[in-house]
Amino acid sequence: MEIMSRDFGKVSVESENIFTFPSGIFGFEEYKEFALLSPLGEGVYPMWLQSTESVTPCFIVFDPQLIDGGYEVSLNSSEKKLLKIDDNSKVRCLSLAVVPEDYKKTTVNMKSPIVINEDERIAAQVILPQNYDIRLPIYVERGDG
Repeated sequence: MEIMSRDFGKVSVESENIFTFPSGIFGFEEYKEFALLSPLGEGVYPMWLQSTESVTPCFIVFDPQLIDGGYEVSLNSSEKKLLKIDDNSKVRCLSLAVVPEDYKKTTVNMKSPIVINEDERIAAQVILPQNYDIRLPIYVERGDG
């Protein structure tokens, strides 16, 4: 499928990288289909979550487990039902990033990840019960020495 992206112009996207969001994304509920773009290489973050229906919305995303190795996602029964998740489902999580002009001030939302059932190609943004940051800085300033 070819789509028009915000940052890369017209791109070709394989069907396995297109996901349906039955409830949309918070603040963008009218958009139901998004493509996961990997311009830096397959499996390399950041990635872009691009609406297939419009040039916007488009989100830069990271794998939250690469940021916090102990990151856990707890889904309630209604979220599992919406996403058609069972014990055998292949599940992937993404954290939405806010990238300001000074990219070193980039933050990610660890509290409300995108959860994807890769087998069914269904996704939803959820609010986790755990005490995760909504704006976690991903770049750590290091002092000299």
